[in-house]
Amino acid sequence: MCSVAPFALPGLACGARPTMETTYEGGVPAAAWYGYGYDADIGASFRAMLGGIQSAALACWLPSPTDAHDAAPTTPVAVLPAPRSYGDDAVSINIKTPSPEKQPQQEQCGSEYDASIDATFRVMETDPAERPSPDYLSGTQAGDMMMIDRAALIKKMHHFSRYYGIAPCALHRAVSYVDRFLSARKMNGGERQLLLLGAAAVFAASKYEDRKTTWRINADAVAAYAGCTRREAHDAERELVAALGYRLSGPTAYTFVDHFLRHTQGQEEEVSAAAVVRALAHHLVGMALLDYRCVAFLPSVVAASAIVLARLVVLGYNSTTAPVAGYATEDLIECMEAIHDLHDNLQAWPGCEEMMEDWELTTRLRYSLPPPSMLMGMR
Repeated sequence: MCSVAPFALPGLACGARPTMETTYEGGVPAAAWYGYGYDADIGASFRAMLGGIQSAALACWLPSPTDAHDAAPTTPVAVLPAPRSYGDDAVSINIKTPSPEKQPQQEQCGSEYDASIDATFRVMETDPAERPSPDYLSGTQAGDMMMIDRAALIKKMHHFSRYYGIAPCALHRAVSYVDRFLSARKMNGGERQLLLLGAAAVFAASKYEDRKTTWRINADAVAAYAGCTRREAHDAERELVAALGYRLSGPTAYTFVDHFLRHTQGQEEEVSAAAVVRALAHHLVGMALLDYRCVAFLPSVVAASAIVLARLVVLGYNSTTAPVAGYATEDLIECMEAIHDLHDNLQAWPGCEEMMEDWELTTRLRYSLPPPSMLMGMR
């Protein structure tokens, strides 16, 4: 295997590779975890390895056609399977491609489709039935639950989802479920009921995001984690979705990061600036989950703020001139300051240090947010 020297970007510094196996709470080695989504943004070495394969021969398989010039290294010709016919196999197939004059029309249709998706997301995120109350700790919970208690619950949900390899988008959805539930119903039963609520929310969100997760997590896993019976786990899930009015599909900040940066995905470079911006934005919205103050912001505002901060770190100050999804930088200052304050007080918020360690282990990168004076100058 070959190795490459770590790259350097403004505001980023390469972290040292761990020299020994690291194990987090739950007894699972970090290397065995699925990651918090950053490797999916950056890693493309496996695809690059496949791209370098010229041909492959397998027993009992017909050889796949390759370029006729076998004397020199070539790129394999793509072979698309087609339905078999009962006629002559030696038939010619014509593949029709759109004429140049029709391509602008297709691009226009794609733009209209993107605009329709964006409009749908914006309507859903502002729907009162899909929004948590920004002051439910002092209102519905009557001060019995503090911001630190909420952050500790999300930290446990993070560990639970990581242990079972749940996708990071499901954790964001689960936290949204918890905030909406606590906005609607008073929580009784102490820490045990909170733990059961968090595990049930992760279970419900994971099934919504990917039904295949039932192969990894089920009601027995929820019961074992929360210290309850299987029936209690099912009852907690039913109570949760009923309190949400069975409305489970609202967009999260993670959804909006993917949506706002959708045109930067699929880049061939293993570590490009756009890929690092996307990964860092995903990480920042994950950190924002821990901060109760961010509940008051729309998910699109949190996502846009994370993207602006990520661009400041990776691309520098000039990157802030372009608006993100219709938001001017001035509209995002308050949310960006909350995320910045979260980084300034990592030890005060449960779960912050663990998420930072996860970022460094997964990406082998370290970052520092711009100073507060720069954010103040953007007002």
